[in-house]
Amino acid sequence: MEQTPQEKAKELFDHYYIIIQDVGGELGQEILVSILAKQCALYLAREKLKEEWELQNFDEYYYWQEVEYYLESLN
Repeated sequence: MEQTPQEKAKELFDHYYIIIQDVGGELGQEILVSILAKQCALYLAREKLKEEWELQNFDEYYYWQEVEYYLESLN
């Protein structure tokens, strides 16, 4: 079953959060890690948006548009 855009946004954020936290170690302050994770996930979502637009795959484009929306709403 495909994830909802909201679930995908959370998965991407969590993925980058864990990577950044691991790399940052002692320096991985909560706010900084969250900001970086969000920016990484947004970058990926926006790249997918460009790719799907170019392929004229509009169902996937709208899916990634919603993922981007949910990522932007994360604090």
